[in-house]
Amino acid sequence: MESAALSRQERAEFPDGKQAGKAAAIKTRADRRDRFGAGVAEFGVAAGAPSGLYSHPAWLAWKEGQGWTVRDAGIGVPVLTRSLGTGLAMAQVAAPFASGAASDRGDERGAILEALSRVVPESLGGDCAFIRWDLMAPAWTDGRGAPVAAWVEELRMNASTRSRNFRKAPVEGIAPDTMVVDLSGGADAVRARMEARARHAVTAAARRGTSVRELGPAGLGRFHALYRETASRRGFQAHPEASFARLFTEADRHGLGLSLYLAESGGEDAAAAIFARHGTEAWYLFAASSYEHRMANGPSAILDRALADASETGALRMDLLGVAPEGEGSHPLAGLSGFKASFGGVRMRRAGAWDWVLDHDAYWRWAQFEAGAARSGL
Repeated sequence: MESAALSRQERAEFPDGKQAGKAAAIKTRADRRDRFGAGVAEFGVAAGAPSGLYSHPAWLAWKEGQGWTVRDAGIGVPVLTRSLGTGLAMAQVAAPFASGAASDRGDERGAILEALSRVVPESLGGDCAFIRWDLMAPAWTDGRGAPVAAWVEELRMNASTRSRNFRKAPVEGIAPDTMVVDLSGGADAVRARMEARARHAVTAAARRGTSVRELGPAGLGRFHALYRETASRRGFQAHPEASFARLFTEADRHGLGLSLYLAESGGEDAAAAIFARHGTEAWYLFAASSYEHRMANGPSAILDRALADASETGALRMDLLGVAPEGEGSHPLAGLSGFKASFGGVRMRRAGAWDWVLDHDAYWRWAQFEAGAARSGL
């Protein structure tokens, strides 16, 4: 499956038939998989993707501005709740294992979350229809390291439980497929681990006069103009500019590192992106670009700068957030997969979102609504 996906992807990356470049990219990715494969403690892959952002006070305060309520349910990790608009509510918990609320013991994962799920409702009231657990931990794989089917995941999640009450969520709040970049060793080491294609794009950006500046919240208006264009082009719903302004306000108030980079070419804005950093972890949160100025290689120039800056300030790994599932060349994120891999991204698949059902009738209705909205792109 891997080799087929790479051949399709590499044909797009090396359209002029440069087979040497294609072979080098494949070898680079194979070397990364050998070094950072599933279960390898080095680089933190065994512990899952970077997750400190999702329990940071700044992120939680930002979520409250989007209609969520933060609660302390006594389980060692914040619980978010919100109304479903039907007299019912849901709860959501991100990264319970990474936060230290519980230990991830592989095939006992379900039983551990079941015990926590019995504690959480005591502090929520009687209107909570389900608890959604967003797991940053690696997904289950077969004996060869490939992802297993959803129904097999559900069997494995429930195997150690008493009630068999977990359901795979119909939608994912955080992209289950991602790539994580090793930032250890400083900027030179990070760039040495990039593929030749990424280094070429960065060099081309400089040759074409593309420059990158870190503007912070002062650049939000220019970022948002590019972001609205990108949302229209790719068909996703854009957050309002005020939402990003609040994120910067909360980051400043609560000590979250937040950076906004802008790439300019010929006096025009070519691309922009927002990154977060907390401790040794970093995240590539929001990105936007101009179609008209796509030849400026603005996204490449920005990611190169952001990776180097994060490494030099002590971050050890960055979650690039959101790539296509492996082997799905027609997926909307397929183009981003090759881009992020070329900058040193190591693929990992998270276990994703799991629902502990409290009110089966209400949950069934809501799950149908969520699945339908996802299919229609709402």
